[in-house]
Formats: sequence, C-alpha cells, structure tokens
Amino acid sequence: MHESPSHRQLLPAVLGASALASLVAWASWRLGAESLLARVLTPAALVLVTTGTLAVLWTRASRRAHLEREAALRSATDASALREAVMDVTPVGFAFFDRELRYVHVNTALAAMNGLPAPQHLGHHVTEVMPDLGRLLAPQLQRALQTDAPIQDPCLQVETPAAPGEPRFWFGSYSRVRGTGGEVLGVIAALSELTERMRAEQSLQEHEDRLDVLTRSLPDYLWGGKLRGGVLRDFYCTPVIERTTGYPASAFVQPGPDGGPPPLWAEMVHPEDRARYRTCIEGLAPGAEVELEHRLICSDGRVRWVRSRAAASALDSQRELHVGCVVTDVTDRRLADDLRQRLHASFRRSAQEWRRTFDAVSSPLIVLGADGIIQRLNAAAIALFDGMDPSGQPLSTAPYSPLRASALLLVELLRRTHGSAAREVTDPPSRRAWELSAAWVDEAGGEDSRIILVATEVTRLMELQARLRRHETMAAMGAIVAGVAHEVRNPLFSISAVVDAVDATFGSRAELQPYLEVLRGEVKRLNHLTQELFEYGRPTRGEWVDGPVRPVVEDALSACAMAAEQAGVAVASALAVELPPVRMDSRRLFHVFRNVVENAVQHSPSGATVRVATEAVEEDGRAWVRCTVHDGGPGFRDEDLPHVFEPFFSKRRGGTGLGLSIVQRILEEHQGTIRLRNADTGGAEVTLLLPAVSSPPATQSVDSLAS
Repeated sequence: MHESPSHRQLLPAVLGASALASLVAWASWRLGAESLLARVLTPAALVLVTTGTLAVLWTRASRRAHLEREAALRSATDASALREAVMDVTPVGFAFFDRELRYVHVNTALAAMNGLPAPQHLGHHVTEVMPDLGRLLAPQLQRALQTDAPIQDPCLQVETPAAPGEPRFWFGSYSRVRGTGGEVLGVIAALSELTERMRAEQSLQEHEDRLDVLTRSLPDYLWGGKLRGGVLRDFYCTPVIERTTGYPASAFVQPGPDGGPPPLWAEMVHPEDRARYRTCIEGLAPGAEVELEHRLICSDGRVRWVRSRAAASALDSQRELHVGCVVTDVTDRRLADDLRQRLHASFRRSAQEWRRTFDAVSSPLIVLGADGIIQRLNAAAIALFDGMDPSGQPLSTAPYSPLRASALLLVELLRRTHGSAAREVTDPPSRRAWELSAAWVDEAGGEDSRIILVATEVTRLMELQARLRRHETMAAMGAIVAGVAHEVRNPLFSISAVVDAVDATFGSRAELQPYLEVLRGEVKRLNHLTQELFEYGRPTRGEWVDGPVRPVVEDALSACAMAAEQAGVAVASALAVELPPVRMDSRRLFHVFRNVVENAVQHSPSGATVRVATEAVEEDGRAWVRCTVHDGGPGFRDEDLPHVFEPFFSKRRGGTGLGLSIVQRILEEHQGTIRLRNADTGGAEVTLLLPAVSSPPATQSVDSLAS
C-alpha cells in the first residue's frame, strides 16, 4: 500500500506546527504570565496545538478511507475475474449489446458457436458480424430494449461459419440491462445450442412414425406395461387390437380399479385359458420369455385362437420389469392343424387297417417295384427274412430266404412278359414247400408298375397228399402183408415144432447143434418179421384215452434196459415231471418209444450213452409234448435220410426196415410227427412230437435216471 503525495506533504507541516506550538508555550513560561509577550504567545501556542491535533486526526481518517477504497477495488476486480471465468466456461453463449446493438462482450461459448474469434465481434453492430444471424437477432434485441420482461426465441434456425451450409438450432433469451441509476445500458443475450436435441427429436419422431406405420401394417397387435409386485401397470397397446378383437383401442386406455391393466385385457381371454394366461404373464421373471396359445372372445362373440409371445426386461432402478407382448392370430393355422390332425388320424387308421389286413394274410406277400426293389411286405414275408424288414432294398441283396432265388427268376420273367407266372419251391432243410406266384400290375398311365409276389405254403397240403398216398400204399401193402404173414405163420409154427422135435430126439449129437441154432435163429427172425408185418398191416383201432406220456416212456425204457446192458450202452433220461396230457393209444405208443430207443441202443457203440428227454413246447401256436432220443452212434447219412421211412429200408444187418415206418404210421395216427437229424455234438437225434390236449403251466422239474 503506497501513501498519496498529499499525505506525505501534510505530515511534516503538522509535525512542524506541533513543534512551533511547543516552543511558544516554553517561551511564554520563561517570560512569565504577566509579560506582554507571554500574553501574546500563549494564545498563539494554543491555536497551533489545536491545529496540529486536528491535522493529525484528519490524516488518520484520510488514511483509513484510502485503505477501504483499495479493498473495495480489489473485491470488484475479483468479482469481475470470477464473472469472466464463469462466462468463459459455461456452455451457454452470452453476449452484451449496447443500446446501438453493438457487441460489447462475447464469451468463449458464443464465439465458438458463431465460428468467429471474440475480438471480431466487439464494437460491431449485430448485423455486421454475421448479416443473416444479425437480421434474426436485431428485432428481438430491439424489443428487449423496450421492456423489462425477458424475450425468448424458442427455436432460432441459423447458419454460422462454424458449420457452413448446415442449419443449426438455437434457443435465445434476451433481457434489458439497467445501470445503478436506472438508465438502460444495453441488452444481454443468452443463446443455447439445440441442434442435437432437435435432430434427436426429429429422429425419434421419424422412428415413431415408422413404428406406427409398421405396427399398423402388421396383423399382430402389441401391448406392454410394467410388472411390479406381480401386477401389470402402465398398460398400453397398439390400435391394431381392434382389428383382431373387434374392441376399440380406447377400451384399453383406462387402467383397472387397482391400477392394473384394463379389465378387458383379461376378460376377453377365454375362461378356460384365463388363469393359465395370467399366471404365465404375471409370473414372468427378469429376462424371461414365455409363449402360449390361448383363445380370445371377440366383441361379436367369436372365439379366436392367438399366440402370445411375452418377454420381460431386467429389473430397473425402481425394481420394475418392462414387459412387452406380441399377439398373433393363429385361428386359421389351428383350424388347419386340427384338420390336418384329423386327416392324419384318418390316414393312420386307414394305414393301420390296411396293414392289419395285409399282415392278417397268412401267405407271404411282397410288393416290388419294376426295378426289383422291395416296397412293401407283410408280417408273414418278414418272417421269411428271419424277422428283418428289407423294405427299400433290391430283392437280390435282401437277407437270405428260401424263396429268394425262385422269386428272382419270376421277377426277371415278368419284367420281360409283363404277365403272370407261378412255380413250386421246396426248402429241404426246413422241409417246407410253397407255391410261388407273381403278377405284373400296371398303374394308371403305366408310370408306376408293380410286381406282386404271393407265396402260398403248401407244406401241409403236400404232407397230407403224401400221407394219403402213403396210407393208400400202406393199406394195400397191409392187406398183402397181413395175408402173407398169416400164411407164413403156420409154416413157421410147423418148422419151429420140427426143430424142437429134432432137438429133443437128436439133441445129444454134437454135430447137429450148429444146424439147430441156425434154424432157431432164422425161425426167430421170421417170427419177429411176421410180428412187425402184422403190426405194420394192423388197421387203426385201439383204446384212446387222454393221459400223461411219462409212464409210457418209462415203460419203454424199462423194456430196453436189458438190451442196453448187453450192448454196454448207458441210457440217461431227463423226463419232465409235469407235462400236458395227450390223446393216445398207450399200447401202440409204447411200441413207438421202445422201437426208437432200441434203434438208438443198437446204433451206439459200447460205452456210449443214449439220452432221452421230454418237455412241453410251443410250435406254430400249438402246445406239444416233445420227446428227444439222442444216440452216440455215427448218425444218419445224408443220402439215407429221404428213405428211412420207406418199408424194408435198412442199413443195419438183421434189420427188417419196418421199425421207423411203423413209428411214423403210429405217430400219424396220433396226429404227431417224427423228425430226424444229426446232432451238432455227433450222433443221430430223433424227435417225436405229440399234440397236447391242453397246455397248463408246467413245472420243468427234471429227474435224471441212468441205467
């Protein structure tokens, strides 16, 4: 702080006056009070002292005022600097115009908005800096000079050097400024940039227009709202709802009594679907989606099917979910689906009926394309392919079947002739026979031809025919054999009696014994042959009863025990305890089991074992009692198998060749059958099958007996 020159000059004068006054006072004291000079100097000294005192007081007051003025100036300078700083950092543009509308002050923001430095504004009329902008601002500034009320310009569209050729949007506010004496100093203008907001609003409006056009062009309607505490609020929907439901959009504007959606939102949902609909919508979790189909009851009472697809947002700051839903009318699709399902069900029933009918045919049926590819086949045909369905495969590459080779020949024949053909097919391993017929079928236009193969099994028929022929032959042979046996029996009796008489008369002669033994053996063999001839030619009659087979088998095993012991062959049996009864003549059936077991013993070497087993089985849908006899011999020769049942065919020395023929005949009388094969483990295996009268559940308790 520096003192002013007046203060520096006044201080020595005040000090001098004070010193002079002191000197005068001292002189007066020295001269004495009565002295003339003392009387003159004393008042002068008082005056000087008083003057000096006043001068000191004034100096102090003047100095205090000077300090206060300098503090005020500093405060004003700081306030001005602060005001300038605020004006420069604010994003709002400020300008101060004098009464002639000349720029007095421009802040940084307005200079940037105009695109001109601040100094180029100062002192110039508003129309001189930027003519186009000045012509817009001048009328508003002039109006502001006339009133104390602020003048506002909500949307001022300008072009500035900052963005040439690009329209900008400003918000302007203009206020008159008065001095301390009330005189008008000028106008202050505040200008804000609105360009981005205007563009955003314009873009938003465009998007809203597009969305409106899009929603009105779609057949679906949309609704939305906020889900708070499981209650849907702030509901809104698109006007397209009227097109789907018939209800006006205005019916969905007012909220419900509890602040929820309009009552019609739920009431127009079909009562049977309403609870499920509300549960799905109001139970939406954050970020979840749900889709359901339900019915709506329209304003005219029609019921429409719709699909609602709703999605929920994440929780916002208010712990609310924003829910949006698109509702699509799917009535036509549902009707089409229902019709399609009915048609599909009808087709399925028709296909199932056709398949059942097709499969019910016991004969194998195969439908081939003209190219030989299998298109369809029934259950009986699948059984021929070991249960595998070769549909879609060429017949030539299908799994093996006894009919395949013959069927391929017929197919090739029909592809040339387009007619029909048939042939008989036999399968020696299974001893089955078929009559295979094929026909060429042309569809309309001849574009989709088919070959139909039908295999009719004639095994049973051929067996019956063979059996009939065999019966006729056996009947004729039986009559002859019975007569021959009858005629032979008497001479045999006579020869046997003569041998016995010779033995009784000359038996002591040793040279005759060999001849007698030969005669007795031959007589015995002829008697056995005669007995078998009688058995072979015996007419079918007997005592038929329903009973168990096991006792008959056990009797046959006992009858063969001595022969087995003499041959050194063991007999092991595994006979089921409980078997279904069979209708039988036990005497003749005993002859069957004895004959088969004796043959097995005779063909087994010493030390071998003959195994006999019985069990209940199911074959061809029928219950049977099966007896299996397995010997330890060499088995059947393949070339002998077709002839083993012929009368008088025998490969065993001393055999008559009637044993298996008699067994076959007796089994045929019992409606049974006999099968011969060589076992995988070696030896011959004879299987006897007898039809069961009934087939109760049998306990397969087996006991093993060895003799």
